[in-house]
Amino acid sequence: MSLLRRVVRPMLAAPFIIDGLDAVLHPSRHVEKLERVLPTLEKAGAPPVLTSDAVMLTRATGVVSVAAGIGLAAGAAPRSSAVVLAALNLPLALVNHPVWAIEDAAARAEAVSGLARAGAVGAGLLLAAVDRGGRPSLGWRIRNSRRQREAMAAAYSSAAARG
Repeated sequence: MSLLRRVVRPMLAAPFIIDGLDAVLHPSRHVEKLERVLPTLEKAGAPPVLTSDAVMLTRATGVVSVAAGIGLAAGAAPRSSAVVLAALNLPLALVNHPVWAIEDAAARAEAVSGLARAGAVGAGLLLAAVDRGGRPSLGWRIRNSRRQREAMAAAYSSAAARG
């Protein structure tokens, strides 16, 4: 693993680990944020399981966030961990920065800025999800293996025809 990956992955995972631990240990602040957007979620047709027990949902999200964050930071299944965090990042960004629900111009500008930051983190997570550490993709390896077999077969048949 390159030095850049050793530094960047833990930095990218740190906010998710910290916020996840806070959600597990002290869910009340996170539940308040969720309850502010619950009417919108219900109008959008969110399943009742999401709106029935906000504390359990907050803690479960926190556990997933911590587990995936540690996986990304430690380099254990970093691509899968980055996908999980990217998928988790979108709803968390919308809950933490509900631009549509804010009427004050200054608070709305702050929420838009926070949403843009969350989008940037999500983009970084997607980049981490497709990072193969310089190794070729499975598709390339399969195509390359097929080409090599075909070239070897052609070389054998050419040699057999000559001799």
